[in-house]
Amino acid sequence: MPLALSPLPPWLVLAGLLGVINAAACFMLVGRDIARLAWYALLGLFAASLGQVVGMAVSLPNPLPIGDVNVLAASLGACGLVLAARVFWRF
Repeated sequence: MPLALSPLPPWLVLAGLLGVINAAACFMLVGRDIARLAWYALLGLFAASLGQVVGMAVSLPNPLPIGDVNVLAASLGACGLVLAARVFWRF
């Protein structure tokens, strides 16, 4: 594992990657300008990580786990925040 990622727990890294994937999928559906793809990815990374932390704190059901990652909570967090940003802030 690279030295820069070593202080992060593995579930946080995996949730972030899942967020980038979900944000890219949302961009494919509703994105406009290719220059905004990086913003979608960054927003998805933070939103999925936040969704994972909230899912762990509230003990949401985990129908599709990948290790400690709640795929449902991370995906809903990423897609929800990216779509909300697209609708409300003309992102």
